[in-house]
Amino acid sequence: MPMELFCSPSPYLQIRESLRQLYLSDARPWLVGFSGGKDSTMLASLVFDTVLSTPPEERRKEIAVVCTDTRVEIPAIVEMIETTLARMRKFSDNQGLKIEVHLLRPPAEESFWVNIIGRGYPPPNRTFRWCTQRMKIDPVNRFVEQRMGRWGEAILHLGARRSESASRAQTLAERPTRNGLTRHPDLPRVWVSNPIQFLTTEEVWAYLLQRPNPWGGDNRALFKLYSQAGGGECPIQIDTSTPACGNSRFGCWTCTVVDRDKASEGLLESGDERMEHLLDFRQTLIDFRNPDNGWRDKRRMNGNNGPGPLTIEGRRELLKRLLALQEETKLTLITPEELLLIQQMWKAARDPDDGRGVARIVNKQRGVIMNADLKELNRLRELEEEVAREKNIRPDMLRRMLARVEEYSESHRAHGLPDDLLNILKDGLAESEEAVTN
Repeated sequence: MPMELFCSPSPYLQIRESLRQLYLSDARPWLVGFSGGKDSTMLASLVFDTVLSTPPEERRKEIAVVCTDTRVEIPAIVEMIETTLARMRKFSDNQGLKIEVHLLRPPAEESFWVNIIGRGYPPPNRTFRWCTQRMKIDPVNRFVEQRMGRWGEAILHLGARRSESASRAQTLAERPTRNGLTRHPDLPRVWVSNPIQFLTTEEVWAYLLQRPNPWGGDNRALFKLYSQAGGGECPIQIDTSTPACGNSRFGCWTCTVVDRDKASEGLLESGDERMEHLLDFRQTLIDFRNPDNGWRDKRRMNGNNGPGPLTIEGRRELLKRLLALQEETKLTLITPEELLLIQQMWKAARDPDDGRGVARIVNKQRGVIMNADLKELNRLRELEEEVAREKNIRPDMLRRMLARVEEYSESHRAHGLPDDLLNILKDGLAESEEAVTN
């Protein structure tokens, strides 16, 4: 796109004036969705300009910029986002704008690797897209719900535009509005605002390339990133009606929902050598998802026949390859907390782990040490076998049930535990019957 691109400033002035009137009209706090792409960058810039144009004595409204890091975002995007958020935070503090900046992440127990390597979830596809809700939507919803106790109502500003796609245009057009706002589909006391929904892509870039950001710096680096990746913004998501990112969008480098990750491929072609290793691992995830390759259980989680979770052997192999990838790229891909959770879940898997599997794998990786108290583990194993004999049940079934109870107790929840325990019992009975038949 040529740098001299110009269009009338009137649409921008109209949007900013509308935001200014909304800012002064009531005390409802604002949430501003930010994903680091062009649309959300323009939205954040307009919000900052709106508050800057308001006299200091009238800056009473609470505003929070929220960004979600799924922990598996494309590295170049993460690096740019973290720099931008730090600048926003510093500028707001210096200018007294009362704009908070938050980088939200899913808890470790809901991370991509804990779900895949720990629980054995197959990598997502179009029909089983479990990642969006857990990693993108839930962190924002939790943040909002924590604030709603004292807020009452709030307005969430998003950078969605109708020209992005036909599905996006239809979604925006179908939602009923009230004074230009729509109800959030899952949070009834939150109203959604889409200030730039009628702008074209050219108008967005014209604004970004002709104006410096209020928090400092221009958007040439962002434009260059788009040019290299051939991608679009992966918008902050508020419900599962939003199409998956990854197809010419900046999304997760692990995205297996689409056939090709053109953004990652574009970054590799532009010289980001890290993407070669990440793209290879993405293909590994696709291979492990295919039941024909032998990494999937032949029974589902509920005990019915059909492609089920990843086998414990598959999970071990994926962890080995992930840790090797971490060393190759020098990126932090998995945390010690996630490793501990994975070990706990392996103890509750079919063909349960002995409690030392993760430690054995991690200890083989150079410079990474994960201690395991072998004496304590052996003592616990002997105790479990003694109880299993007394109750006339198989020791592996008891270990799985105990591990599942421990997993639920650590997360301070009980919903779903009876069903999980029942499924473990069904698994054990099915395996016993199969052994007798054989």
